Amino acid sequence: MTVQLQLGAAQLTLEGEGSRIFAGRDPSTCKLAHQDATLSRRHAEIWLADGKAYLRDLGSANGSWIDGQHLGHEPVLLQPGMQVYLGHVPLGVTWPVDGSKTAMAQQMPPELLAMIAAHRQSAMAPAAAAPTAAAGASGQISASGSTSTPLPGEMAYRKQGSNDNGVLLLALKQDTHFSGHNIDGYVEFTALDNETVASITVELVEIHRRKSTLGSWEKEHVWDRVLVRQGPWKAQHNDVLPLPFSLRCAPGTSMTNREVSWEIRGQVDINWASDIDAMIPITMRNPDIERLRDAMGAMDYRVEDIGSEPAGQRFEGRFMPPAHMAKEWGVNHVTLEIEYLGANLKVRMKLDKKGLRHDPAVDQVFELGRLRGASQAELDVTVKQMLDQLLK
Repeated sequence: MTVQLQLGAAQLTLEGEGSRIFAGRDPSTCKLAHQDATLSRRHAEIWLADGKAYLRDLGSANGSWIDGQHLGHEPVLLQPGMQVYLGHVPLGVTWPVDGSKTAMAQQMPPELLAMIAAHRQSAMAPAAAAPTAAAGASGQISASGSTSTPLPGEMAYRKQGSNDNGVLLLALKQDTHFSGHNIDGYVEFTALDNETVASITVELVEIHRRKSTLGSWEKEHVWDRVLVRQGPWKAQHNDVLPLPFSLRCAPGTSMTNREVSWEIRGQVDINWASDIDAMIPITMRNPDIERLRDAMGAMDYRVEDIGSEPAGQRFEGRFMPPAHMAKEWGVNHVTLEIEYLGANLKVRMKLDKKGLRHDPAVDQVFELGRLRGASQAELDVTVKQMLDQLLK
């Protein structure tokens, strides 16, 4: 999947499933950047998923508009023929596969200019005019956005970031989480100055680092990003605003290991001032891979390493027999190649046996629902049968 993007004089090709960029006025944070005063520093994000292109406004002052309608904070599927504006700037999208495009008007209609002006005036009103769902859970928020209710006590794992404009606190119940489950937490923003806040966002990021004889590289994958609160709103000195968030973590993600780390990142986007960033590291576990690891351990094969491709979904683990038993068993090691295939998990077991030139292999496809519902003893038996077949 590939789309070509144009924002003013800026052009960019967005390619590959899961690719994601910011569009706005600030070239230091936006890969698609254009210096128009009606654009916010980080105005919107555009990404590819399931072979489609999506757009989401990030709480911009002048809004994002599709066919004359304000976008709001929910993502919208981009389609050929749409007329898309970020502030006053048209967004061009071209699908190279068939040459279809969004509609690029030469001049913004006067009625849309009036709607943008009205939106900006409404957005800059006191925060009481823009209530947030967090008020009911975290106390009553005043007209300036402050609250006296502290974060829930069970959110005891906390990290913060700060600058002269404010403090951003990230809080979770624990530091360990499981793929396929939501991660629930809180952000708390404390204003240290009088300022206009554009948005508060939180994202779940996997960082994959690998070293080889050819060098080293690092890849990041954003699994989920949520707009915790959309602005702009006026924040006053000493305002405190706690807000809940929930991030989706897909099944089949990489687990934390020597090559993979996970972070939750928060950001307060402040108009015409320095943004506030915070990061909280977490440990990610994959129960499906752990159960296969334990099934090998039940046969006294010790895990040497389990690696994954960036963004998970494919894994490879090497398991060694006890050193003092390797010669007696006639086995150097056993390799498991694991791949998520929709609702199934394919496992290929390869045996490195002493005296053989080629590694024999056997495949087993597990239906994920049945795999997760089976007892560990049942899984142990199935994995042992795979190995017995190779040892014949």
